This record gives sequence, structure tokens and C-alpha cells, in this order.
Amino acid sequence: MMIDRDYLLKKPDGPSAPKFFLDTTIVPLVANLAGGFEVALDRSARRMGVRSSRILAGAMSLAALGTLCLMRRRGATRHPIATAMKPAACDV
Repeated sequence: MMIDRDYLLKKPDGPSAPKFFLDTTIVPLVANLAGGFEVALDRSARRMGVRSSRILAGAMSLAALGTLCLMRRRGATRHPIATAMKPAACDV
């Protein structure tokens, strides 16, 4: 069996359209956002005289607390369909 040129896959010229979009739009945007966040964190740490790791830990703790509160609030609300399907004896 002979393998000729038509059998082999030919690589297209340049990257694919999704990879090109990712490399030229998304990656630079994420890098700029991360750099801006790092500069803001460093400036605020210098002004307050606190380590930047403590500011970051506090911000993450507040984010976790907010997420927990949202999840509890969302769990406490009942959907009309779920309430209609439950028997009346289960309602507390």
C-alpha cells in the first residue's frame, strides 16, 4: 500500500479562527485585567501599610461569605412547581 500526498493531512496556513481570536483578544484582555488588579492591590497595600496578602485574604473571605449568603437565600426560596408537588404534611 502506498501513501501519496492526497492521503496525508495538510496543515492549513496560520492558526484557526478560534485560536486566533483567543490569542489576539481574550489572552491580552485577561493579562491586562490581572496586571491592573495586581497594581491596585499593591497601591492599596502601600497606602494602608498592610501586607497585600492580608488584603487579598480579606477580599476572598468577603467573597466567600457573600456566596454562602446567596446560596442560603436561594435555597430558602421555594419554586412554585416544587411547592405544588410536595404534600401538605411536608410543609414546615
